[in-house]
Amino acid sequence: MFRKPPHFRHPAVRDLAWVIGSVPLLDNSASKLRLNLLDEEWMSDRFTRHLEWLERLDQDPQPLHDFLNLQVSKLIGKRFETLLQFWFENSEWFELVKHNVQLRDRDQTVGEIDFIVYDKYSEELLHIEAACKYYWSSAQSSQWETWLGPNRQDRLSLKMDKLKMQSRICDSKIGKAFLQENNIERPISVVYLKGYLFYPFNELGRSVLPALGHRHHQAGWYIHQNTLDRFIDTPRQWVILPRTHWISPYHSELNDLDILTGVEMIARVREHMNRTTKAMLIAQTTEEGEFHREISRGLILTD
Repeated sequence: MFRKPPHFRHPAVRDLAWVIGSVPLLDNSASKLRLNLLDEEWMSDRFTRHLEWLERLDQDPQPLHDFLNLQVSKLIGKRFETLLQFWFENSEWFELVKHNVQLRDRDQTVGEIDFIVYDKYSEELLHIEAACKYYWSSAQSSQWETWLGPNRQDRLSLKMDKLKMQSRICDSKIGKAFLQENNIERPISVVYLKGYLFYPFNELGRSVLPALGHRHHQAGWYIHQNTLDRFIDTPRQWVILPRTHWISPYHSELNDLDILTGVEMIARVREHMNRTTKAMLIAQTTEEGEFHREISRGLILTD
């Protein structure tokens, strides 16, 4: 179980450890929808097998930093995929066969394969479709249509439809042709879905989960910008998380982000939201010795 992970000093290694060992967003019973989600046991087993490797990487994280620096995009999904790619390329337990394959019909892209990897432990060839997503509950409903992305353009229902389509690409005419041309046997298609689900502030544990939501999923709360004043008298405990810090729980070791009082946090949030309508993510922290550690995270929505 990854709910109380070991501590790694370097933020990038903490992100990688979270990518490997955190609990998936949805439960594997989603396979009833013809989706084969990798489950919590798979994640926990692979994390345990890579713990010593992660600890060595934490002693010398330069290879990971160099690899991440090659990725220009700051999008969370791209960072997530880059961390997965580093893992598959450098793990003794995996062989990365193909990555980010664009399947084209004449001049048009008709599909994409995120990863084809050989799992040496299970002796299985896997076609992995990967995603790291953040959704908030817009209603007391388990329906995926009511679970929205931070800026409302995305919905859990849309993502699940896309994952269904992507996970079947190897059975399509163009997918079969690609496998044959590259002398690759038909892989087992799986979905590697992680992220956070956000519930109304002060309703964690009382709100309705999305259909098939994993009981151990990563969770946070959300609040609208115009109700931030409830935090105005809070002490120095808040961190505004840039998108590059949205993956693993915040820890102040080797991080230079400011720890803010409620007044300071609210002022910065409102200044930011005067310039953009994008949602923001903040972490509430507690002191542990000389460091601050995240104890909850909140999505701040524009009104």
